[in-house]
Amino acid sequence: MLAGFVLFYYFVHVAYNLPDVVHGITRFTWLQEGTHPLLYSLTDITGAWLFVVLPYLLLHRFYTEGRILFAVALVILAVLLSFFINYWVHKTFLYQQGLRLRNFFAGNLFYFSVYLVYAVVFYLIRLSFYKELQQKELALQSRQSELSFLRSQVNPHFLFNSLNNIYALVYEGSQQALPAIAGLSELLRYMLYDNKEKVPLDKELDYIRKYIELQKLRFDHVIKTDLQVSGPTANIQVPPLLLIPFIENAFKHGDFLEGGQGFTAIVRCTNTTLYFYCHNTKGKGQKDAGGGIGLTNIKRRLQLIYPNKHMLDIQDDKNTFTINVELQYA
Repeated sequence: MLAGFVLFYYFVHVAYNLPDVVHGITRFTWLQEGTHPLLYSLTDITGAWLFVVLPYLLLHRFYTEGRILFAVALVILAVLLSFFINYWVHKTFLYQQGLRLRNFFAGNLFYFSVYLVYAVVFYLIRLSFYKELQQKELALQSRQSELSFLRSQVNPHFLFNSLNNIYALVYEGSQQALPAIAGLSELLRYMLYDNKEKVPLDKELDYIRKYIELQKLRFDHVIKTDLQVSGPTANIQVPPLLLIPFIENAFKHGDFLEGGQGFTAIVRCTNTTLYFYCHNTKGKGQKDAGGGIGLTNIKRRLQLIYPNKHMLDIQDDKNTFTINVELQYA
C-alpha cells in the first residue's frame, strides 16, 4: 500500500504536465533561460515530497500510540522545516536571481497545503484499514479459541463416559474389560494426535465405528446399531469429533435393553452437501442428574464453523429422539 502511495503521488505530478506535453510544450515558459525543465520538475517534486512523507511518518509513529498532541506539534515543525528546505533549494539551485520568501510562500501555499492534506488523508485511510484488520484478527483469534475450548470439552466428556463403562466391566469381572481398554486407547490416540482443523470424513467414520464397538462391550447381549454410509466420503473434510456427540447421545438415552430398538444413523454425501440422520427410541433409564454438554457443544461448533451453511433439526418427542444435520461444505 505504501508503494502505491508513492506511485500515486508521482503519477499526479506527471499527469499535471501531460496537457502541455500533448500540445508540444516541452518546457515551462515562465522559467528563466538556462533552467532545465526536467531538472526543475524533479527537484520540485522531490522537495514537495517532504510535505507528504514527514507528516505521514510522524503520525504513523506517534499518533498511533495515542500521543496525539505531540504528533500534531511534530507535524507542524516538519511542515515548517519542509517549507524552508524547499525555499532554500529553489533559491539556490533553480533560480539565477534572488527569490523573496514572501513570494515563494504566496506562490506555493496552495500546493504545499494539498500535499499535507494528501499525507493526512492517506494516513487516516491506512489507520482505518489497520484497525479493520485488527478487529478481524481478534475475531478470528476469538473464534479459534472458542473452537479449541469446545473441542477440549468433547474429549473429557467422552473419556468420562468411557471410563465409567470400563469401570463397570472391571467391577463385574467381565472378560470384555481388556478389549475395552485397548479400544479406548485407539480412540484416545485419534483424539490426542489428530488435532487438525479438519480431517477426512472416512477417518471420522472409522472413529465412530470404533466407538460403537467400544460401547457394545458394555452389554452382555446383542444390541441394535445401524450405521449406513453412502456417497463420496473419501474427498470430504470435516472438523474432528463433529458427529460423535450425536452417537454418544443415542447411546446415553437410547433403548438398548435386550430386544430394544437401539439407534439408526445414516451418513449420506453429495459433491456439495453432507447429510446426517440419527434416530433412537428412548430407553427407560433416567438422564444423568448433571446433564450433558454434547448437543449444546455441537450447536455452537456448527455456528462457528459453518455459519449460514448448516441446518440442525432436533426432534425430541416423548418416546423418540431424532437429529437431522445438513452441512454445505463446498
